[in-house]
Amino acid sequence: MDKKKVKHIGRAFWYSLPIQLVLVQLRKHKAILLFWILLLAAVYGMVGSAFGGAYLFLEPEYLGEENFWSSFIVGSALGGFIFAYMITIYINESYRFHFIALSKHPFYTFAFNNLLIPLLFLSFYLFCYLSFHINSCGGFNWEVVEKLTGLLTGITFVFLISASYFFAKKTLIHYLGHRLQLSIHKQKHPKERWVILGKARESYRSRQLVESYVLFPFKVMKISAENAQKIRDLVHTLSQHHGKLLMLQIVIFLLIAGIGFLEDDPIFQIPMGASILLIFSLMLMMAGALTFWFRRIGLLTFFAMMFFMYMYNRTDFIHEKHQAFGMNYTDEPSSYTPENLEEQTSLANYQTDRLLTIQMLDKWKARLAIRKPKAVFVSASGGGLRSAFWTLRVLQYADSITHGKLKDNTRLMTGASGGMFGLAYFRELQLRQLTGTITDIYALSYTKNIAKDLLNRISFKYFTDVFLPNRLIRIGNKTYDRETGYSFDHQLSLNMPELQNRRLGDYAQWETEGLLPTVVITPSILNQGRKLYISASPVSFLARPSYITEHFTSQGMGVEFSRMFAEQDADSLWMTTALRMNATFPFILPIVQLPSSPPMAVMDAGAMDNYGTPTSVKYLYEFKDWFAKNCEEVIFIQIRDNAREDPISDIASKDHFSQLLSPLDGGYYSMTESRDLANQYLLQFVNEWYKGKFEVISFEYPRETSEEPASLSFHLTAREKRNIYNSIYTDNNRQGFELLQRLYNTNYIVLSSP
Repeated sequence: MDKKKVKHIGRAFWYSLPIQLVLVQLRKHKAILLFWILLLAAVYGMVGSAFGGAYLFLEPEYLGEENFWSSFIVGSALGGFIFAYMITIYINESYRFHFIALSKHPFYTFAFNNLLIPLLFLSFYLFCYLSFHINSCGGFNWEVVEKLTGLLTGITFVFLISASYFFAKKTLIHYLGHRLQLSIHKQKHPKERWVILGKARESYRSRQLVESYVLFPFKVMKISAENAQKIRDLVHTLSQHHGKLLMLQIVIFLLIAGIGFLEDDPIFQIPMGASILLIFSLMLMMAGALTFWFRRIGLLTFFAMMFFMYMYNRTDFIHEKHQAFGMNYTDEPSSYTPENLEEQTSLANYQTDRLLTIQMLDKWKARLAIRKPKAVFVSASGGGLRSAFWTLRVLQYADSITHGKLKDNTRLMTGASGGMFGLAYFRELQLRQLTGTITDIYALSYTKNIAKDLLNRISFKYFTDVFLPNRLIRIGNKTYDRETGYSFDHQLSLNMPELQNRRLGDYAQWETEGLLPTVVITPSILNQGRKLYISASPVSFLARPSYITEHFTSQGMGVEFSRMFAEQDADSLWMTTALRMNATFPFILPIVQLPSSPPMAVMDAGAMDNYGTPTSVKYLYEFKDWFAKNCEEVIFIQIRDNAREDPISDIASKDHFSQLLSPLDGGYYSMTESRDLANQYLLQFVNEWYKGKFEVISFEYPRETSEEPASLSFHLTAREKRNIYNSIYTDNNRQGFELLQRLYNTNYIVLSSP
């Protein structure tokens, strides 16, 4: 092939409409392309990989299942996003290619030539989708075919229906859009009319050089100089769809608002991946419309609107307050002052709580009718649903191999974030067994419950809160804002129905009689950098300062919730709300403000302690004499969502950019590790002051050594659930269970895998 022919082919390719459309977007629509880049990065795992961002698109969950319909919904949202992209580019760029007006269906011709970017994304997405599912399902089987069919059907169905319905000539949307168009034209000096005329004239002053375009399916059409159109025809072509674009924006807005109002119904709790695509579609069209009307300042206008929405969403007097459900916010708030805190931990309160706790321990020992029972303290680390599922799985297995003795011996449960979900749920199952409501607390259904998705509902709630007016919810005789926290609490109670309507005070009598272990929930107080000790039983001894010497006293460890908010109905606090406050990771869940003056703001317990060890050690220290005298042995059980390893990072081998970020990354890792090391130092000195027998057993989810560890998220894929469930069989965990079995002198029982 000679050079002239190669050059001719190269020119024909370069000046074809599909290539020129890509070049125009690279020059003038970087903000629109940013949406594709973000989706691409999310699917590949470059954005939010540690939090399972890719799985929102690769393994969506709907109604607790990952199947045809969950994939169909995400595919439908993606089809809608592609259509929104097509019409946005058409509105903004069709004036540059005046020959489009000659075709029978200008929009379809334009969209067909603008498929290059969507097709590249879809090819990559489908490759990642198939690779993930083939790996997860053990090959290309019917399950993979079913999910892939759902995804492709959703993409095709919504895109085609949107296109055909939107551009049909006798539909409600066409009628309303046409009326909007006529109202624009009837104005004497409509600004919009001048914008369209300006763009039409601009197309003649600086035409985009295009020599050919493609008609469906593969017919190449040449463009000649005789194809030029009059400005009048161009104006008509440019304006014919603007009213319809506005109607499409209204339809998507109403769709988002409608789903938001119906969020309580599980049917309308769509996968988070679909929520993201819906919001992206609306933002895409808003950005495109502003770019069209405001030209060069359109992008600036779009970001200004986004900033306004951001500020609106965080302004209390026009938006929701994040409250603790069950508590009283109408009466006088609690005094949050140093003087009141000192009174809370007075010597009288300290002695009263110690006496009550010793009475509880005496009743517990008498109930067991054993001269010297074992005492078990369980602590669980944070880590989203990963830790919640892992904690419950370990407790079920550990209790089964001790023939139920472990739960009977457990005196304290504490921890952070998701780990507390598992502890609180297991204790509730124990209560149900005591009351005869259930018989088998080891049933697989409970692990399935705790692993159900929590992300779909709260993610969409965050988006709809930007658009929807503030709504109220009445709980008993109290009224609260119906905000993201309520959606999370309600969904948590739906996933684990045994916790529904449970209040903090519901457990007080059971703990007092020694029938249930004491649960201490310890969210972090932002006002002071202290812990908030939430418990049904009085625990002022945990918050009281330590008298280290005659002249040196430590600062108080925190605030006792029940005493601090006794007049604000502390006992009525929802258990789901208490668990949420303990797991309030920034940007995922809202910071709760408690009814005090000034308001006490609380967040994730992991901000101060991710493992619960200091609380357990402090509790044992306060009653060390009682446990040494009355118990055969004290066993600390640690349930961790990571291994106790200390890998050494080779910073020198990283690229220059990574080395620049290494102080930030390494600093965060060092802070996390330093807390873990501090906890180990605490345990190291227990044997120095505790006169009884003491043992520590650690059960670890092997996150660091797993090839594809479960993500830190409120959503788990089927593969992640299997991985967590079977992690009790690792060598380290087998050794821990065997040690537990020896301590209890029981036969080793192996639970069957699902």
